[in-house]
Amino acid sequence: MTQGVRAAHRNLFQRFFLDPVTGVTVLFLYGLFGLLPVDIASAAGEKIGILLSLVWRKKNKIALYNLQKCFPEKSPEERQAILNKMWRHFGRVMGELPHVNKMSARVEIVDGKYMEQLKDDNQGGFVCSGHLGNWELATAISTMEGLPVNIIYRAANNPWIEKYIYQRRRAKGTELIPKGPLGAKMMIELLLKKQHLGILCDQKLREGIDVPFFGYPTKTAPAIAVLARKYHVPILCAKAVRVKGAHYRCTFYEPFYVNETNDKNEDVYQTMLRINQTLEQWIRENPEQWLWIHHRWDKKEYPKN
Repeated sequence: MTQGVRAAHRNLFQRFFLDPVTGVTVLFLYGLFGLLPVDIASAAGEKIGILLSLVWRKKNKIALYNLQKCFPEKSPEERQAILNKMWRHFGRVMGELPHVNKMSARVEIVDGKYMEQLKDDNQGGFVCSGHLGNWELATAISTMEGLPVNIIYRAANNPWIEKYIYQRRRAKGTELIPKGPLGAKMMIELLLKKQHLGILCDQKLREGIDVPFFGYPTKTAPAIAVLARKYHVPILCAKAVRVKGAHYRCTFYEPFYVNETNDKNEDVYQTMLRINQTLEQWIRENPEQWLWIHHRWDKKEYPKN
């Protein structure tokens, strides 16, 4: 059997068996978690996270490589402990997702005055976060507090999950903006309408600009800095970190503008450097709450399966 035929067989298996089975399982769990009280759903999700840690060996290898790269000073036992806690936290996030729009009473808001600034400045802007804590909660809180945030996102690889996520998020009354040329056009249109855009700035990219992250050149999407500079709109960083159980602290940081000079590329670089440094600081403070299981750097660096 040739390599091309084997690849075709794998694609068929993925499309007609693995994707539907995974999709149905995820949607079943999402529906089940939605029927449970949030504390029970969060605790049940933690058990799912533990199970995933036992069966998702490929992700464990990726995470441990990332942890070694970012925390070389820690022992293997310390890095493994962070990974174990991450899986429990990730499971809780999954259990809480159906309840995100009803969790405002469980969230302590810190420096909400900065969010109010964006509401009152009569212009568009960006709300920037990362896959830390409950990343859905930061933008949800903004929307619940009167600052609707349109989400810039990368489509899920599984079309079953993607369709459901898209419908659920659109039900909130905000736009979903896919990454890519079409998304860039939508971003400009929304900024011109004085609306706000939410983006997670820590995803791995094939393209982008190299900006330090944990001391390593890291492909980083420059779009947020390019558009913030061009349209003179502010960037606000926000995080929602777990305090205990299904309770969070959502912190908003002072909005800032791109420092404009005659060197556009340098302006964009310095802006993304500031954002990467902010994300890195958050991760160092709560390493068990960041999603370590993705290829943040060049895939060729990572150990083979």
